[in-house]
Amino acid sequence: MNNDSLLESKPYQRVQLFSGGGYRFGYYLGSYAALCEYGLKPDLILATCGGSLASLLVNIAPDPKDLKLLIESKALYNVVKASRHRQDFTLSAKQRKPSYFYQGLKRLGLSTSASRTLKLHQRETYDELLAELHNFAMFEIADETTWLDELIQLQPSLDMNASPDTAIIASRLVPTEDSLKQTPQAKNLQLAAKLQEVLFTPAHLRACIDKQTLACPTHRYAPMRIMQALHLVTDWDIAQAVRASMADMYYLQPTFIEGLGWSLGGVIDLTPIELAAQFGNSVFAETKAGYDRVLAAPAIQRIFGFDPNERLAEVLSFKADKNSTNDIEQNKIHWLPFADNGKALAGQHARKRLNVRQGRIDLIHADYDDFVQQMQAQWHYGHQRTLKYLQANDLA
Repeated sequence: MNNDSLLESKPYQRVQLFSGGGYRFGYYLGSYAALCEYGLKPDLILATCGGSLASLLVNIAPDPKDLKLLIESKALYNVVKASRHRQDFTLSAKQRKPSYFYQGLKRLGLSTSASRTLKLHQRETYDELLAELHNFAMFEIADETTWLDELIQLQPSLDMNASPDTAIIASRLVPTEDSLKQTPQAKNLQLAAKLQEVLFTPAHLRACIDKQTLACPTHRYAPMRIMQALHLVTDWDIAQAVRASMADMYYLQPTFIEGLGWSLGGVIDLTPIELAAQFGNSVFAETKAGYDRVLAAPAIQRIFGFDPNERLAEVLSFKADKNSTNDIEQNKIHWLPFADNGKALAGQHARKRLNVRQGRIDLIHADYDDFVQQMQAQWHYGHQRTLKYLQANDLA
């Protein structure tokens, strides 16, 4: 394959991943601004979980100057502050404390035995998994049907330049009738809960991809739990997609979307490096720290059936096309050095605090002035780390 045909085979020149981030999503925006400053503006942002909120902000204000103002706005502050501990628990505080403790131990125990996880997934039904995701979610979003409206309404006044295309990853609990079609020969597994990666895709991308070539990379880790084929959504509302991507297992409850079903977040493919490389000639991704083995890793293995640290190692060792051009920007994965963002940005985002008396975890939000400082710190971190990478690799 020659270089010209290679370039024509991919729908975008540059793709940037906004892969997770949680309340530290601001560093993606500083990174995006640095790329724009040096003529490397991404043509597609592929976003998951907290990164999906960052992708919405770029969609609203693609010009870095406007984007900087947007992240310091009261509108964004109100969006972040809308996250809070659950108000609608059916269990009393006395019941919740042992229940949460038991669930944590259960997940930790499952993570030490792949066979136990597999057996649980083989017998666990759609209704049982959905009930757990609803019952043990720790947080909620106040007025979530309208929580992003104030931000989105700013777009007409802030949209100075064409924004990059946006694609967002989530997952869904596959409706039972779809699950039955996957394993008709295994009657004892017909009611087993199955999960599927969902890609909310822009029209340009959908027109360029062959559905048969898109596969969920975590399927091979948990083939009885995760379907191989991706579910493409081409007619979508960005506010719904952001909420669907952020439904992060035990943090937020699943959200229901008509025609799609119950969505439970982007963790199924948190760093979608394979898709990014398939969509773009060059990819700007981030290095990540490992998942903690007491809380985060067991929670992911409990729901999705794979070890996220094993998947992370696979992601970080991923190589782009070997049919490389001489251009340093082409056919390359640019790994931006963000693995220490948790330490570097400690205290620069909303904090979690264990409330033993109430049997819950509280979110502690800063006041508005401190929020602005937090967002500035996140932006600066992402901007400076990206700038140093570009300079070190002769891209700036």
